[in-house]
Amino acid sequence: MTLQDLEARFAGVSAEAASYQDQQLGMVACQEALVAARRGNYGVGAVLVNPRGSVVAQGQNAVFYPHFRSDLHAEMVVMNAFEERHPEVDTMRGYTLLSSIEPCPMCFARLLAAGVQTVKFLAEDAWGGMVNHRQHLPAAWQRLGQRQAIGQAEVSESLRQFALDVFLINLNACRQRLSSR
Repeated sequence: MTLQDLEARFAGVSAEAASYQDQQLGMVACQEALVAARRGNYGVGAVLVNPRGSVVAQGQNAVFYPHFRSDLHAEMVVMNAFEERHPEVDTMRGYTLLSSIEPCPMCFARLLAAGVQTVKFLAEDAWGGMVNHRQHLPAAWQRLGQRQAIGQAEVSESLRQFALDVFLINLNACRQRLSSR
C-alpha cells in the first residue's frame, strides 16, 4: 500500500454516513494523520474539542519534519497549541481529545497531567500504545487517570482501519530513523 492508495481510499471513507458519534472528529484526526505521513512523520493526527463541541486545536505528528523534535507527537502538538493560546483555561473538564491512534506512554502521561476529561482513539497501537497498560503506571498516575474516560472512539470500522493503515505506512522508516540517532 502506498500513500497515494491511502489518499484515494480516504475519499471513500469520508463519503460514509456519519452515523457514528465520533466519525466527523475521526475524519479530522485522520486528515491530520495523512498530512503527517506525507511529510515523512508517523501518521498520527489529533483533535481537541471543548465542552461546547467546537474544535479548539488540531495537529499532527511532527517528529521528523520540518526537523527532528522527539516530543512533537500529535497529542503533544495539539496540547501545546491549546495551552499556549488559552492560558486562561484552568480545567479540562468537558474537553475531549481524539487521536487517530492509541496514545503512547509519553502522550498518555501528558493527557493525564493536563486533565483532559475524555481521551478517545480510533485504532489500537499494539506496539506502543499505553491505554491497555495503564494498570502498570505508578499509583500517582493511576489516580490521575481515575478522573478521565479513556477508550476507543465510536467510528466506522473502515475509518478505524484507515487510521491504523496511515500509522503503519511510515512506521518502519520512522523507527529506523529513530534508532539511528
